[in-house]
Parts: sequence; structure tokens; C-alpha cells
Amino acid sequence: MILPILAAILLASLIYQPNLWNFLILSALMIRIVCMKNHKLLLLVFLCSLFLVPRTYSCMQLTEEGKITNQTVAIQTDSVTVDGNFLKLTGKIKRKKYLIYYSLKSLAEKQVWQRKKLPNAAVISGEVVNFTNARNLNGFDEKKYYQSLGFSQKIQVASLKPFRQKKASLADLRQQLIWKIDRRYSKRLSSYVKAIVIGYKDAQFSEYTAVYKTTGLLHLFTLSGLHIQFYLGGLHLLLKRLGLTRKVRLILLSVLGILLICLTGASFSTIRAVVSFLIAFICVTYEIALAKLDQWSLMLFLMIIGFPLIFWSVGAQLSLYFALLLLYISDLRFKKWQQMGLFSLLSLPLLLFSFSEWPILGGFFTLLLFPLFEWLILPGCLLLFLGCFLPIPQFLSSFLNNFFQLIENGLGQLAFSNLVIGRPTFIVLLTLITLVLLSLDRLKYRKNCYWLLGSAILLIAVTSFSANGIVAFIDVGQGDSILVKLPFKQETFLIDTGGRLTFKQKKWQVRQSKQLSDYQLLPLLKSLGISRIDHLLITHNDADHMGELLHVLKKVKVKTLYLAEGSQMELKKELLPLKGTNIQLVKRGDTIGKRLKMRILSPEQSSGENNDSVVAYFRLNQQRFLLTGDLEVSGEENLLKNYPQLKIDFLKIGHHGSNTSTSEALVKKLQPKYGIISAGENNRYGHPTKETLAKLKKYRVKIFRTDQQGMIYYEWSAITKRGKTKVLIDFID
Repeated sequence: MILPILAAILLASLIYQPNLWNFLILSALMIRIVCMKNHKLLLLVFLCSLFLVPRTYSCMQLTEEGKITNQTVAIQTDSVTVDGNFLKLTGKIKRKKYLIYYSLKSLAEKQVWQRKKLPNAAVISGEVVNFTNARNLNGFDEKKYYQSLGFSQKIQVASLKPFRQKKASLADLRQQLIWKIDRRYSKRLSSYVKAIVIGYKDAQFSEYTAVYKTTGLLHLFTLSGLHIQFYLGGLHLLLKRLGLTRKVRLILLSVLGILLICLTGASFSTIRAVVSFLIAFICVTYEIALAKLDQWSLMLFLMIIGFPLIFWSVGAQLSLYFALLLLYISDLRFKKWQQMGLFSLLSLPLLLFSFSEWPILGGFFTLLLFPLFEWLILPGCLLLFLGCFLPIPQFLSSFLNNFFQLIENGLGQLAFSNLVIGRPTFIVLLTLITLVLLSLDRLKYRKNCYWLLGSAILLIAVTSFSANGIVAFIDVGQGDSILVKLPFKQETFLIDTGGRLTFKQKKWQVRQSKQLSDYQLLPLLKSLGISRIDHLLITHNDADHMGELLHVLKKVKVKTLYLAEGSQMELKKELLPLKGTNIQLVKRGDTIGKRLKMRILSPEQSSGENNDSVVAYFRLNQQRFLLTGDLEVSGEENLLKNYPQLKIDFLKIGHHGSNTSTSEALVKKLQPKYGIISAGENNRYGHPTKETLAKLKKYRVKIFRTDQQGMIYYEWSAITKRGKTKVLIDFID
């Protein structure tokens, strides 16, 4: 059954992800099926494709972007989140699912969305826009994530008039459960209970569970097969004790399974676990001889019928792959600790593809904490959930609250940095998964896998120590951050970190603090296998250039931090607790780097202002780069005076394309081929200005803009010496 279902899936995938590899794999699979000379398999391919292809095609059809006026939207109340003056929710208009954003206008309006009973409908006006692709290399892809969950588009709401309809829904019930848990327990305890019992992760959850992410234990706190087995398995045991027949139990478990999916947020891991449980129970009930792999294949087919774009979801990919691994590993005659260690090792390919790093001690910590989770944490949280409706001893909540704090502190002391390897290419991923499946087959027959292990290590090493170098102008919104990585990780440079410009707000408007680099810069570094920065240069002291500096220093090892001489006076307090990083002051005439010589062309002395920006020049693969920070026209005049013979290929346009920088004299003298403008999408400053763009066009400079094209990068190979400038988004003006 696996072969025809995979063939149908690959055929359907050509609709939303047409590429050569999908076509080649589909061709190879079809040749294999034809060679088997089994007409039933070919018929099954046709039937599966008949369901999947039209279903997938229908999900890819989008409505046009544009304005909407006075549209009534049905609100999914358990999706409502309020962060300062920012409202986010899921709504449906004419059976289409939308992600809706709105800026709250007053405290009274905010309080409407914090009541026990929330509005379940609203009349809205605003703009419907499509989701965007990843704006940075290997970064978060908004389009793939939300479309995999069934969303059509997003709506930026200008006006919103909420009201409550009389009809009730399971989403309302779930929202009421969330409200009850929040009112019953402390913030920490309610976060755990909501996540483990009803699959709801609030804003505080990521803060409390950061240590579990580092130690590879976060999967225990995400609803999956373990939790569903506990819930449905326990219910089945109860129904069996009541003397109900197997067929009656199947009907009741099916109803309860669907209810469980709805009340736990319908995550892919929950749906997969419930569907797998019910398929296995159906096979036992009706004595159907269906192999475990065929059961997994049937589950996969049903999942894709329901969610055709499921493979765009990282969570779904991991859930399906882990279920397949456990299916094979459970058949091996290994001890429990050996199975867990093997699972941790064999899960590496997809973990690298998804997160670019490997929690080395994840298997060990899982082995250590799994019994506690199974016998204490999971039953304890379930009892606390029931305690929202029934009286339970007070000491239980106090005990579990202290227990969670103890685990967090203990793991914090034992936490070991994850091994940052980098993101493998798609073909490397397929090869690694093939090696995993071959290894499982050989282990089943007690054969050695040394050559397979050696091949996998070689592929991972090639991924981590890539022969490609890169100069990346990272899309950090309205700010600057430039990464230079030499081939084979010989040396890494980071010029500025980006950051958020803050504006005065009322207390009720202030949103939860989030570090932008966690979503832009740091994932890029990990995906390129960078766990250490050799040289970090800050051009000047504006927040949009160095706002993320302290967070980056906490998250990544930095060998040397370079500041313009004089600018450090303003940063004394921030840099005082800094450990493990050398601080070096630079001025005009200095050189940074060993293998790559980055020359500092300005300033002599700095006060941290725009016109004192550090100007850096370097040459790579016969290409010349000039980075000017926010240097203004008067600073440019001094630069040309000091370096009259300077010529370049790539110019990082000063001050995000403002008309206070990039004088006509500068462009005429330097004669750049390419001009890179780092600016935020729809920024409030109007950057880049029409005047700046006109100057660049006058001298035939090819313009690249992060606000329109996402990250812009020049990549070259140390082997072929060929280089190419690439963008993340093909922008059509």
C-alpha cells in the first residue's frame, strides 16, 4: 500500500512544489510499480491520485488581494490572542479561513477581548493580502506554514465591530476551558496544564520551557502519540471494564477521538495519533490483517486528504517521520534505552533540515525524564485540569508548581549547547533518510551498519563545512545586518545585528518583548552551520543597527567585538557584564580579519552618530564591497577625499536609502554595479526615497531592496570560483 500512496502524494506535490527532484522520484517510483507487474497497484495509484490531485489543486486556489468592507466574520474564539494593543485571531468568511490582525484603539476595546465570554463574530473592513514566502535564507516561511494549516489569506483590519451570536461551538468550549485554567492556577502551572492537557501554548509557555528546547525535551510537552495513547488507552480500558463490546467501544472511541482533536486545537500530531489509534483498533475489531507499515500509509493518505499541504508544516513532517521511525524501531530486539538512543540518532536528518542543530543529550534526558513524565507529570496535569471542576487537595497544585520549577532549574544547570551543524540540501536530506531506512533494515537482521554510518557522517560534515562562501544582506526589517562567511567556515564576520526602534506608548499598548534576531539573524546563522562569529563589527549606536547586540552575544559565541573608537563610551553599562568576548576599538586605517582583510575607511573618531558610522571595504572572489552604515553626505565627501581611487562592485546604500546619504558624487565616483538597500517593508520613513533611487538609476546601478526582495546575497564556490547574486523574493514592480 505504501508505494501507490507515495506515488499519488508525489503527483499531487507537483502542483504546489514543482521541482526536478519530485519529478525524478515520482518517475523512479512509477517504474518500480510498473516492473512489479501488479495491476491492482496501478489501479490503486490511479484511485489515490483521483482523490489527492483535485483536493490539492482546490487548496492552492486563492482569492484576489484587495479591500473588503463591512464583511461579517465568524471568529474562532480559542484562537484569540491579545498582546498589548495587538489583536490576532482566526476567522471564517464564506467557509474560507483567514488570519486576522487588528490594532486595538483603546483600553476599553482591549478589555472586550479579555472577558470570560469573547465575541464570536464581527463586522470588519480592511485589506486582504497573501502570505509571504521566507524573507531570509532558510527562514520562517509564512506562506507554507499558514497554508498548511488551511488558511487562505490574512486580513489587516482597519475597523472592527465585534458581537456575540447565540450559537455555541467546540472552539467556545475550549476557550472557556482555557479561561478556567488561567483563573484557577498560577501562570507557570496554568501554562503547563493548558499545553499538556488541551494543547494550548500561551505567550509564557516558551519562556518556561526554553530549557526543554535546549535539552531536546520539548516534544514531551507537545500533544502527540504518548498523550493520545494515555487518554484514549485509558478510556478504552474503562469502557472494557464496563463490559461493552468491541464494536460499541470503537464507535465511542471514534466520537471521543474526534472530540479530543477539537478540544486540543487539532494539531497535526494529535490528528495523526488519533487516526493511527483508530486504524489499529479497527483492524483488531474486524480482524483485518494489515501490516504496521500499511496502517501508517493509510493514516498518511487520510491526513493528506484532510490537509493536502501538510508537508509544508514542520510539525507534521516531524510527527509523521517520528511515527515511521518508532514503527521500525519497535520491531528491533533492543532494550528500551537502546531504542531511545537509536531513535535520537535516526531522527537527526529531519531535525537538521528543520532546525539545523542536534540536541546531543536529548536521548539521554528523554530516557531520564520519561518515567517521571509518564507517571507523574501527565497524570498530575490531568488531575489539575479536573480540579477546575472538582475539589482536589491544594497541596497537589503547590507540589507540581514547585516540581516544575525544580526541573527547570535542574535542567538549566545540566543544559548543554546543541550541536549546530547547518541545514542540509533537499537531496542530502533524501540520501540521509534512505541511509536511515537501510540501517533499520540491516539492524533487523543483525547486520553491521558501519559503512552506512560513515556515509551519513560524511554527508553531515559536507553540510556543516560547505565549500560555498556567502555575503548576505539580511532582511532585518528597518535596520542593517550583513553576514560574511568564507568557504569551509574559515572565518565569519557580522556587521551590525539589526534591532527595533521603539516609540513611546501607554502601558496597555506595550507588547510582550520579543527579540527580532530569534526570527531573522539567528536562524540564518544556524542554517549555515555557524555557531561562532569571529568578528562582530558595530557601525554605530543606533538601535536599528545594534539593538540585538546583547541578545546575539548571549546566543552565539563571539570572538571579537569591534566598535568605532569613541562610540564605546555610550555603551559602557551594556558591555560591562560581557564575558568571553574581546572588545577592540577601530578607526580609519585599521584592518580586521586574518584570511579576509576587511579595511576600515572611516571614521577617525566616533560619537556613535550616523555620520560617524564605520565604513568597511573588502574584496572577495574578485568582487569589491563597500559597507557605509548610515554615513551621511558630509561623511561621504571625506571618504572620497581620503580614498580618491576607490572603485567598487557592491555598495550598501547608506541610511536605508534616505536622501541624507548616497550623494550623486559618491555614486559617480565609485561606479558600483549593484546597490543594496536595507529597509523595512512599508516603513514609516518612506525609505528608500525617490531621489536616492533616481540617482542610482541615472548611473545604471542595479538596485536590490530587502523590503521588496527579502535577503540579498552573493554566493560563490571555493571550488569553481563562480559567484552569483541571489534574492529570496522575485519582486515585480
